[in-house]
Amino acid sequence: MGVKRGNRAAMDDAKAILNRVRQLVRALRTFEKQAQSRFGFGAAQMFILHVLQQEDDLSLNELADRTATDQSSASLAVGKLVSDGYVRRTPSEEDRRQVRLSLTAKGRALVRKAPPAAQERIMQSVRAMPPTDRTQLMALLDKLMSGMLPVENGRLPMLFQDEGPDRKGKTRAKPLRSRTRSSAR
Repeated sequence: MGVKRGNRAAMDDAKAILNRVRQLVRALRTFEKQAQSRFGFGAAQMFILHVLQQEDDLSLNELADRTATDQSSASLAVGKLVSDGYVRRTPSEEDRRQVRLSLTAKGRALVRKAPPAAQERIMQSVRAMPPTDRTQLMALLDKLMSGMLPVENGRLPMLFQDEGPDRKGKTRAKPLRSRTRSSAR
C-alpha cells in the first residue's frame, strides 16, 4: 500500500512539473507569435536587439556568448536584422577580419517600443535567484534533461530556431520563419 501511495505522489509531482514546463513553453511561444506579428521577426532576433541595446558594439562571438548560443545561430539571427536595417555590421578597427555589431537608429527605436524578450526575462529571473537556488535549478534541469536529447558542444541554437542540415550535411540552425505555415503547426 505504501508503494502505491509513493507512486501516486510521484505521478502527481510529474504532472505538476509537466504543467509548469507547458506554462513555460506556452509563454515562450506566445512571445514568439507576438514578436512575429507585431515586428515581423521572432524571439531570437528580439533577444539580440535587446542584448545590443544593453551592450552595443559586440563581435559575433561576444553576442553569441551574451545570448548563450553558438556563433552560427547568432549569425543567422543577425543576418535578417542587418538586412532589415536594425543592426549594423562594421569592420573592427583592431582586426579587419572581424565585424562589430551595433544597433541602428531604427533598431534603437524598435527596442524602445518592444517588450523584453522572453529569453531576457528568463535570464533576469534566474539572476535574481540566490546562488544556491541557481545551482539547484541547474542540477535539477540537468537531471530532467538527462533522459532527453543530448546537448552537443555545450551550446544549443537560439530559442525558436529549428535545426536543419546545411549544404555539407552538417546540422545547423535555421530561422523559424523560413518554415511554411503548415509545417509550423
